[in-house]
Amino acid sequence: MQKQIFATEAQDGRHPARIFATETQAGHYIAQTVASVLREKPDAVLCLAAGHTSLPAFAAMAEMEVDFSQARILGLDEWLGVPADQEGSCAYFLQKNLFSRINARPENIVLFDSMAKDAATACAAIENQLKAWGGIDYLLLGMGMNGHLALNEPGDRFDRGPHEAPLSETTLAVAPKYFPEGMPPIKSGVTLGIQNLLAAGRIQLAVFGAHKAAAVQKLFSYEQPTEEFPATALDLAENAELVLDEAAAGQ
Repeated sequence: MQKQIFATEAQDGRHPARIFATETQAGHYIAQTVASVLREKPDAVLCLAAGHTSLPAFAAMAEMEVDFSQARILGLDEWLGVPADQEGSCAYFLQKNLFSRINARPENIVLFDSMAKDAATACAAIENQLKAWGGIDYLLLGMGMNGHLALNEPGDRFDRGPHEAPLSETTLAVAPKYFPEGMPPIKSGVTLGIQNLLAAGRIQLAVFGAHKAAAVQKLFSYEQPTEEFPATALDLAENAELVLDEAAAGQ
């Protein structure tokens, strides 16, 4: 049985948003969206953010038994130099919290190779896969405290494809929460670029929790997209939607 979801809709002309009472309700809405995408196109290309914001959506996808049997899943980003089986890597996070709970086929999952001989090789492989699959049909993003999308930090150009990304002080301060005993000496990551993100067929940006309320207010404060706050780039996408819980929506 499909879970009944109630949301408030808000729009200031640039940021269509759905505001849910809780992140659990928001997660079910996201899962329902993914299920709808896969019903329409069973082999859709999905790109799903690794991070705590995605957890309610991942839990709902597993609970609802969304059919991923033909889905193709592309990596969004990764810490450079962190092995896939290291707790704290994006690959480990996705495997633990999503892939192990759904019926996706391993051969249909392509993530960044953080241990490639160099970042350019890892980025070229993802770019080639993206082209071979014909682009992203559905994209789930989170937003950093500084407005970053994936590992596109403030100041990163909007016209870039997959690339190596130096990490901001904000990201370096938050990253240790994913690692069991402190973060390895990481200075950069590899990520899809804003250009790749904007080309997705449908985009949902999820932001949950009172600690993100200030970032949400800052997102709404900009009158036009700016590389100073990467999340504003989604103003340039026709099919982007902001999904909030009441705590993140604030006032």
